[in-house]
Parts: sequence; C-alpha cells; structure tokens
Amino acid sequence: MTRVEVHGVLLRLLLWLPLLIGLSWNHGGQLVEALLPLYRAVLDGVLADFGVLSLEIGYRREHVFIAKLVAEQMPVVHGRVLPTGFTVDTVTPIYGALIHPVVLAAAALAWPGLRWRGRLLRLLASLPLLLLLEVLDVPLVLASSVNDLLSFSLDPEADQASRLVDWGRLMDGGGRFALAIAAVFAAAWLQATGGKGWPTCGWQRS
Repeated sequence: MTRVEVHGVLLRLLLWLPLLIGLSWNHGGQLVEALLPLYRAVLDGVLADFGVLSLEIGYRREHVFIAKLVAEQMPVVHGRVLPTGFTVDTVTPIYGALIHPVVLAAAALAWPGLRWRGRLLRLLASLPLLLLLEVLDVPLVLASSVNDLLSFSLDPEADQASRLVDWGRLMDGGGRFALAIAAVFAAAWLQATGGKGWPTCGWQRS
C-alpha cells in the first residue's frame, strides 16, 4: 500500500471503530441472543456425555453466557466414571462473541481501494465467516470450561488439558483476534473470487 492508502485506512478506522464498538456495546446483546440456538446446538454436539438444559444471557459482574448442562451418560474423567444426572454450570463473557463482528465490519469499512458497493459486498462476504467464527468461539469455550472444571475438581494434581481446554485457553489468549484477522483476509478472497461482477482483487476499486 502507498502512504496515502495507509493514511486512509487509519482515518477510516478512527471514524468507524468508535461507532462499531458503541453499537456492539448497546445492541450486541440482540445479536448474540439471536445466535443462542446455534451456540446451543454446537455445545450439545461437542459434549456428547452432556445435555444442555439451558443457555442464556445473564449478568455476573459483566454480561455473560450462562450454560447449565446435565450428565446424560457416564462421563469418564481421569479414569473415573462419574454418575449420570449431576449438573454443571459454566459461563463465558459476551464480549468475546462481539469481537468478531466488530473486526470484520471495521475491516470492510476501512479496506483500501473499495467504494461503497465494494464495502457492502465485503460485509456480505464476511457473514458466513462470522457464523464460522462464532461456532468456533462461544460453544467451544463453554465446552472447554466444562472439561477443565471436571478435570481440576476431581484431581488438581493430575489435571491435564484436553484439546478442548487447549482451544479455550488459546481463544482467551488472543486466538479469537487472530481468527478474526484471518477471516478478514478470507473475506477479501471470497469477494475477489465470488463470481462475475465481483472485484478481481480485494485491493482494487469496485
């Protein structure tokens, strides 16, 4: 990019980011509430030994997702078979789910060399990626929390991170930002290869 393009990107980010963050702060709850059935379906599929009794939005010092699960089969943790019927509560902050739409929208609005039609197309190309990011984030982090809680409570000294626990820690350690940035470039690629009438390159004017 040229210096002028870099300055243009920074200026558009300065203009749009505060607005997008404000919208997510004030209206993000409506978005994540609409995604609750999707989160619940994925969480139910990932934790095969558990059923999801409820998944809702609550407040515990901050707005969070609250999942209540019941053991429908006999989970095996550290070689110990646990009885059925016990319940587990787990939470994760809502803000994690709002990072993805803010990053994708900000990138579409700040991307160099696009006119308004191109930016609208970029936002449309970002929608399937947004759903993918949400599936990889909230329900898997909730499932990670359940696995971590059971493992640590049964034997803290023998606590071993499962793949789900590793994934949850990765997401909380900056992984969700990395995935969102990767989705930004994937959206540019989708727009560039999306068919007749779409820009031939995400960096060119449309």
